[in-house]
Amino acid sequence: MSAGSNGAGRRVADGDGGPHGPALAECAARRFGRLAGRHALSVSLADGSWLARAADAPFVAASVIKVPLLVLALAAAERGEFDPGERVQVERNDLATGSGLLRDLDDGLTLTWRDLLTLMMVISDNTATNLVLARLGVEAVNAALPGLGMPSTSVAGPLQVDATRQTPAQRAGRSATTTAADLHDVLRRLDDGLLLGPEATAWARDRLVGQRYREGIARLLDGPPGTHVVGSKGGWLARARHDAGIVWSADGVRLATVVVLSADHPTERFGPDHPAVLAIARFARDALALTRP
Repeated sequence: MSAGSNGAGRRVADGDGGPHGPALAECAARRFGRLAGRHALSVSLADGSWLARAADAPFVAASVIKVPLLVLALAAAERGEFDPGERVQVERNDLATGSGLLRDLDDGLTLTWRDLLTLMMVISDNTATNLVLARLGVEAVNAALPGLGMPSTSVAGPLQVDATRQTPAQRAGRSATTTAADLHDVLRRLDDGLLLGPEATAWARDRLVGQRYREGIARLLDGPPGTHVVGSKGGWLARARHDAGIVWSADGVRLATVVVLSADHPTERFGPDHPAVLAIARFARDALALTRP
């Protein structure tokens, strides 16, 4: 099922359905109705309830683009196209600005592809991401994205590098773009085991759960062991705050898939007190409350 499914299996950009669809709509209006900027949501609950708000609207992807890159890299490894245990040397000319740790370490560090995928996901390392993207190839990634259930998503080139390392598309002003519906669907298809084998699926889930930046969806849901588990990937730029994730019960039942893309904010400061970040956290808490008996 796709969030925004109208019963015929087709996406709709705006609507709600299922037992708690109207309640999800009320939650969205309460948290985002008066918040400056543009907002898109794609949400589904275990009982079949769903909500779509501007779910097919394109947004600059920021770091949520790392979710499909993870899936495509693991799929390539399953096909035998590269060895996740192979070591890669990180050179100075590989380094990127923005989020991550590799740019602060000594030159010549060698890491496995598995290490790089972990850094890409759990601390959103841009250098690791660019190495993965270079290994996969921009054109190959764009050709493969529709097969993941992401027909409206594309990449343009490496993240956070100067113009000399950008692609012609980036120098022309393009950047990676995605939609809430695309992110929702790739997360659900990943969790359903439709994109990778069992071992790689479990490994990818663990990387989502291992996410260190938990100010959004996970913020008000993280609790003591035995409650539930949150796996997510956020993406922040000066005027964008995104988060995409899955919430499972303690015994592994998927309770909700939540994607919120939010951009064009007058507030550009980074940190957990950004109005859009707070709205995402509160909306996720509201949505999960609907899953309780």
